Amino acid sequence: MQKIIVMLSICLLFCLKAGDVYAAEPAEVWQYEKNIEQVAEPLTEQMMKSINDENYDSFQSNLSAKMKEVFPESSFKKMVGDLKDKVGIYKTKEVMNIELSTEYMVINYKGMFSQMTDPILIRVVLINENGKTCIGGLWFNPMKLAGHTDPNPFK
Repeated sequence: MQKIIVMLSICLLFCLKAGDVYAAEPAEVWQYEKNIEQVAEPLTEQMMKSINDENYDSFQSNLSAKMKEVFPESSFKKMVGDLKDKVGIYKTKEVMNIELSTEYMVINYKGMFSQMTDPILIRVVLINENGKTCIGGLWFNPMKLAGHTDPNPFK
């Protein structure tokens, strides 16, 4: 699991540090309810279904160009294998909180997986790339590693 966390953290770091690749959207574009219901939820759900189905084509369809570059199919297969071995199949998610910026939106989800009784933090970063909202970062962390001592802090 720690290898997944490190690998995905590195991918996110590359993506966010390559700021010249992304054009910032006006602040009014990132509207909490609109973006959660119309943008973040469908993108995240499609990504998680792609992971369950082990479908890289579907998974990468909404990734930013930089994420595609640093997260090839071989990395996807390793991530999927590690996730399924350690936490099982994705079941559900619930929005915990959102961090808004003019350049990105971070959505933290409490995710439930088939082999876990405690939730997993699913952290998705959305960015604007050439007028399209794309996934610019992704993390999976056990809640305890994410700084939550209560195994179910969002009761």
